[in-house]
Amino acid sequence: MTGRFGVLYCENLAREMAAVVATGEFPEILTEPFRMDCGGRRVGRDRLMASHSRFLGTCERVCILGCGCRERIEPPGPAVVIPDLMREVLLPAPLYDACVREGAFMVVPGMLSRWKEHLAGFGFEGEAAEEFFRESIRKIVLLDTGIDPEAPRNLAALGEDLGIPTEWIPIDIEPLRRYLALQYLQWRLEREEKVYRDSIAANQRSADYAMTIDILGRITELQSEETVVEEMLDLFTVLFAPARIGFASIDGGEAGRIVSRPPGYYDAPERAAGLFALETRNAILSDRDGLSMEVRHENRCVGVLVLEGLAVPHRAAEYLSISRSVTEVCGLAIANARTYQKLQEAVMERDREIGERMRAEKALREANRKLNTLSSITRHDILNQLAALLGYLEITQMDLESGRLPADPTLVRYVANELQAARTIQRQVEFTRFYQDIGVKEAEWHDAETLIRQAAEELPLSGVRVDIGVTGLWIYADPLIGKVFYNLMENSVRHGGDISRISFLGSRAEGGLVITYTDDGRGIPAADKERIFRKGFGKNTGLGLFLTREILAITGITINETGVEGEGVRFEIFIPEGEYRLVGSET
Repeated sequence: MTGRFGVLYCENLAREMAAVVATGEFPEILTEPFRMDCGGRRVGRDRLMASHSRFLGTCERVCILGCGCRERIEPPGPAVVIPDLMREVLLPAPLYDACVREGAFMVVPGMLSRWKEHLAGFGFEGEAAEEFFRESIRKIVLLDTGIDPEAPRNLAALGEDLGIPTEWIPIDIEPLRRYLALQYLQWRLEREEKVYRDSIAANQRSADYAMTIDILGRITELQSEETVVEEMLDLFTVLFAPARIGFASIDGGEAGRIVSRPPGYYDAPERAAGLFALETRNAILSDRDGLSMEVRHENRCVGVLVLEGLAVPHRAAEYLSISRSVTEVCGLAIANARTYQKLQEAVMERDREIGERMRAEKALREANRKLNTLSSITRHDILNQLAALLGYLEITQMDLESGRLPADPTLVRYVANELQAARTIQRQVEFTRFYQDIGVKEAEWHDAETLIRQAAEELPLSGVRVDIGVTGLWIYADPLIGKVFYNLMENSVRHGGDISRISFLGSRAEGGLVITYTDDGRGIPAADKERIFRKGFGKNTGLGLFLTREILAITGITINETGVEGEGVRFEIFIPEGEYRLVGSET
């Protein structure tokens, strides 16, 4: 026996389908789940084909609903196929595409309830899944139909397991119900066409229904609310041939623009008030041979439609009944258009903010460039004058010491103090040469092993073994990062005594990765472990480790000394997650 409406649906939609069927709106529906095996195995397609063939024996129409099984749903016979319900039904396509462009992986509650099984189906387990998904997606977005109360908890568990941020979009099951209602209505209308094909009136009705389905199919894809309203008025004009028709927009409970045919008819205050009056909505207007109905979406009124002067007024009740399903689709289309408009406005605002920030950054870079140029010129002039001053002071000191000038103790002390002050000024000016370049250029990815080897080649390390255990490690840091490795090794050579070994070793740590630098020299006294990072501390310039910490801090990297005095230094450089990556072999 034929004559039923069949729905084959992905088992991930089982609860949603059960809730839709439970509404009782589809008395002639026949449903069955299928499992495609998200790993792509042939057995999933074979099961779908078997179910489809069986449905063709009892159903006049078969609708196949998948959730992302694109390019794998290929039934052996006719069917209405929606391979990705999430994009084409549950969420407006522009909003869905915007999420995907941001790197989102979209899921429904049914997928989350079996997410470990899905990962295994793709051939991923443990760290392999974590690394694959972190490289492929930036967030996991749940389209929550409200059916599974455990869905938010499952989403959090999945995000935690993969180390990926999560988002939650509540959508209810209403879009799915409306989509099935539209398919069901189309099937009922086509079946009625067959019954009345011998009647001229029935043929005319079938033509109207076909046109209605065509317009409704197109109207939900429109992105302009104005265009949606014009298409809706065209549709109702063709269906019911009213003499006058008007639509009053309502957004957030506030009355909006009125569109009339003939143009301007409902602009008069008394007629406009009639459009928005609550008591005349969803009613037959006998005094005007017309009817009024709300256009709704998800229990919200998005507008009021009024038809007056119907060509066949005694069929107003029938028209009102037919219009309910049509206005639901129109309500969805208007809501989609408004969502798209808000999304466009948000994108434009984001682009404007990005543009302003880029202009500000450009202006800041230009200002820094000019300041650096001025600083370089000024520093050069000051150092020239200081060189001359130091030369005269040193000559004066030598003359005092040799007796060429009277050796007045006070004068000797003054000259020594002046020399010390001049050399301090020289060191301070030299310091600005290094410090002005920190943070000026954008951070980049650097190969740690290459930088260490380059720094080692610039130092007198004859007889010193250099162990490098950071192969494949790339660090996101300031371009001066090479100076960090140079300073560490240079300090070992200068202050470590008779060293024979230095090493760099990378290892995993909670929240990131640690590069440990060690030598077999004297080590650092406990009292100096933090002071060595202060500007001016030490026996040389007092700048090396101060600059090292400043360079690393640009991208959130920290450095501390944790060694034991007498056993050599031990510097631990902590690199947070996201500021490093491993290429090739593991570190």
